[in-house]
This record gives sequence, C-alpha cells and structure tokens, in this order.
Amino acid sequence: MLVFDYTDFTQDTKKIFDAALTDEVIISNKDGNSYKLLPIKEDNTKGKSPLEDIPYINADITTQEIVELLRESRAGI
Repeated sequence: MLVFDYTDFTQDTKKIFDAALTDEVIISNKDGNSYKLLPIKEDNTKGKSPLEDIPYINADITTQEIVELLRESRAGI
C-alpha cells in the first residue's frame, strides 16, 4: 500500500495514477480524511455493464404487465 498526501497528489498526479495500477493507493488530506484510489478494470471499459453479472430469473412477464402492476401498486399511494 502506498500513501500520498494531497500535495503529492496535486503535484505528481500521473505518477500516483500509474502506481494505482499495480498497488493500493491511499491519498490523505490535511483534514485527516483518506481516499482510496482504484483504477477501473480494463474489462469494464469495453462496453460491459457491471449489471450483466447479476443473476436473473425468467419471469415470463411482458413489459405491459409490469407497467400495469406498477400502476396498480402506486394507485393506493
């Protein structure tokens, strides 16, 4: 883990971003707050949504049926 203060971050941002590709990077400011810098994984930059990994079930229901159910449930509000 590498820890940089805010001054380092503002003066040498490229070096810190490069370091985050291979190591955990923490940036601390004068107020005592710390921030973890995480790179976006390359596979997420190729158009793949993180939602694609969420399991689902086939409910055999149409969009129109979903809309009707939502309207019915909101009618009582």
